[in-house]
Amino acid sequence: MQKDDVSVMNFCSLLQLDVDVFRKSLVTREILSGREIILKQLNLKEAIHARDALAKLLYSELFNYIVLNINKNLSKVKQDKFIGVLDIYGFETFLINSFEQFCINYANEKLQQQFNQVKIFIL
Repeated sequence: MQKDDVSVMNFCSLLQLDVDVFRKSLVTREILSGREIILKQLNLKEAIHARDALAKLLYSELFNYIVLNINKNLSKVKQDKFIGVLDIYGFETFLINSFEQFCINYANEKLQQQFNQVKIFIL
C-alpha cells in the first residue's frame, strides 16, 4: 500500500465514500448524452484542476459550517458576541515600494488595529 493509498482511504472513510468510486471520479468525467452516460478520461491537467476544486469546496463548506455553529452557540448567550474573520495578506516589501503599496499596507495595519481594539476573535 502506498502513502497516497492511505490518504485516499482515510479521506473516504471520513466522508463515508466508496474508495473505488472516489478514485474513479478523480480521473474521469461523466457526460450525459441522451440516455447514455459516457465516461471521459481526464488528462493530468484536468484531473489536478478537479482535485483542487474539490479541496476548495470542502474547505469552504467546512469553514462555513464551523463559523455557523460557533455563531449559533454564541447567540444562546445573552451577550452580543460573534466571530469575525480578518483575512489580510502580510505586508509586501519590494525593492522599491510604490505609494499604492504604502496605502495598502497602511490600510491593512489600520484594519488590524480596529479588530484588536474591539476585541473580536480572529480566526
